Amino acid sequence: MASTALPSAVPADETPALCPRTVAAYAATAGPTVILGLPFSVYLPPYIAEGGAISVALVGLLFSLTTIWDGVVDPLIGAMVDRARTGLGAHRRWMLLAIVPLALLLLALVTVGDRLPFAALFLMMVLFYSSYSLYEVAQLSWGSALVRSPADSALLYGMRDWFAKIALILAFAAPAAAQLLIPGISLQGRIMAYASLFLLMVPIALFAIRLVPPRAVVAEPGIGWRHEISASLSFPPLLLLLGVQFLNSFAFGSLTSLFVFFAAAVLDLDAQSAVLLFASFIGGAFASPVWTFLARRFGKPPMMIAMGLLISSLLVATLFQQPQGLGQATGFSLMLGTGFVGLLFTYSMLADLIPQDAGRCGRNRSAFLFALLNLMQKFGVAGAIAVSYILLDLVGFDPQNGEAAARELHLLFALQPTVSWIVMAGLLLWMQRALSRL
Repeated sequence: MASTALPSAVPADETPALCPRTVAAYAATAGPTVILGLPFSVYLPPYIAEGGAISVALVGLLFSLTTIWDGVVDPLIGAMVDRARTGLGAHRRWMLLAIVPLALLLLALVTVGDRLPFAALFLMMVLFYSSYSLYEVAQLSWGSALVRSPADSALLYGMRDWFAKIALILAFAAPAAAQLLIPGISLQGRIMAYASLFLLMVPIALFAIRLVPPRAVVAEPGIGWRHEISASLSFPPLLLLLGVQFLNSFAFGSLTSLFVFFAAAVLDLDAQSAVLLFASFIGGAFASPVWTFLARRFGKPPMMIAMGLLISSLLVATLFQQPQGLGQATGFSLMLGTGFVGLLFTYSMLADLIPQDAGRCGRNRSAFLFALLNLMQKFGVAGAIAVSYILLDLVGFDPQNGEAAARELHLLFALQPTVSWIVMAGLLLWMQRALSRL
């Protein structure tokens, strides 16, 4: 197996890696996968369904199967990145290997994806998400190899999160701008406008990859899957962090899956729901540097607890005084977006745990562990969508007549993520106690 050099193993006379140029370059390398994250899942399903080549039911099945595949392949990709004998610059090589098929598959999806049969689309999506996971896991584990301290990890992943928020704002703005500038533009035209941002991010990422210091990968004997799982299960802080990731993603997924219904049925702003969603990402872009500073100053678990309690308080407050009109609703969305920075904390906390995990296992498993963290994020969002829609059905919510069950929807929108964040806060306190005993 291969192992990325640990922060503690860096020679004392080596120049610190986290100069401003390194931080900026590392953040920019996240561009391609950030662009292809949430916006892609928003635009691609209706685009494929609109083509009519496969039924709407098969579109749902297609994305369910590819999500399952993505969950299975993530840990396998993480293990491969850790174990391959690629030497110096291993992370860089994996990212360069992934970005070419990623770009070609995206081009195929947005040009002919709406006309392909189910089997061809499924194969294309499997290859697409495998390339996506390879790039992202290699990029995240490269970051853990660059940091020297908890303050370093907060800065590095905090700036990555800030860059991601800006990229998401651009990704959601591009189709809206295309629709404004070209009246009557088709859904395919809008998704191509969005995909063009990916083509802009690719050369930026390729240039940034050259500026990030490479880290050596040293081949080491494997411990086998049984010991891999055993090593993970016997490290309580890691298990608690995976639980934190799931719960935070569940809360985030609850908000995003119910937001459009909430805007229409509760706020009576159906036509402005896209504007409100856009405002939430602007709020995240403003908040990310602030949370990064606070995490470096006061620690990550306390600040993640503060984040969850802050947004939960905001949600519960709307049960007593809901936003009135577009102005108040936009302000509410901006404030709500300040809580969409959970990955800043979880990624940097995992980077802090990796040296301890390596000391227990005898080797570094950074890519595998980041893959597990990503897997918990996907399970959390998927679980939130499933639970939200089941509960909507139980309370009798009808999207065509949302006002009839608006109060029940409002309670669900406010309380489901709040409960998730409260449980998450308990796990973070437990995690702090477990770390203090190590």
